[in-house]
Amino acid sequence: MRKKTFLLPLLASGTLLLSVSCQSVISNYNQDRIRVSGEGKIRVMPDQVTLTINTAFTKPRMVDAVRETQSTVDSVIGILQKYGNKKEDIKTSSVSANKDYQYIGNTSKFVGYQAQQTIDFVLHDLSKFTELTSKLLETKISGIGSISFAHSKADSILREADLIAYDDALKSAQKLASRADIKIGKLLYLSNDGSASNEPAAFRTGMALETFNKAYGGEGFKISPEVLEFKRTIYTEFEIE
Repeated sequence: MRKKTFLLPLLASGTLLLSVSCQSVISNYNQDRIRVSGEGKIRVMPDQVTLTINTAFTKPRMVDAVRETQSTVDSVIGILQKYGNKKEDIKTSSVSANKDYQYIGNTSKFVGYQAQQTIDFVLHDLSKFTELTSKLLETKISGIGSISFAHSKADSILREADLIAYDDALKSAQKLASRADIKIGKLLYLSNDGSASNEPAAFRTGMALETFNKAYGGEGFKISPEVLEFKRTIYTEFEIE
C-alpha cells in the first residue's frame, strides 16, 4: 500500500494546509476474471391480437345511459363468444357513470349522464380479424381503443433468447481470451437483466377507431401486423486460468 499527501492552497490571503491521505490498494479481483455481455434476438410473426372495445352513451337520464351501454355490451359479447372463449378471452370492465360536460364557446355545459364500459378481447385466429371487425361495426360501439399484436408463446421465446444471449457472451469471451493469449476457466457469474422481459411480446399498433355510437355495414378493416422482436441481454463472468 502507498500513502499520498496533498497540499491544497485554499485562500488568497493565506494558505491552509489540508492533509489528505489516500490508500492505493492493489487487488487481483479484476486480474483473474473477464466480464462479457451477450445479446439474443428472435424475430417472429404474431399469432394473436387483443382488441380494446369501448362503449359509451350520454343520455338525459343516467338509467337510460346505463341501459343503452349494457345492451350494446351484451350484443358485443354475443359476437365475441363465436370467436373465442368467454372466460379466458373476454374481459369486461364494470359500468361507470358520470355527468357529461361539453365546452360550448367558453362555457362548460352539462349535456347529460354518460355511462361507459370497456371490453378486452383476445383473438387467436388472425385470419378472422376482418370478419370480426365487420361484425363489431354493425353494433353501436363507441370505437376500438387499441389493437395489440402478440405471441402466445412469448415466455418460451424469451427463454430461447436467453440461451442465444449466453452463447453470444461465451463466444465473445473466447475471442477476447484468444486475442489476449489467455484461457478462460469456469463460469463465475451469470445474470439476466430482464430489460426486455415483456416489451417485445406485445406490439401495439397505436390504431384507434371511433364510431360515435353508430352502426356501420360493409366489410371490416384489414391490418398487417409487424414482426415481433424478442431480445434478451445476458451478463457473464469467467475465470481466467
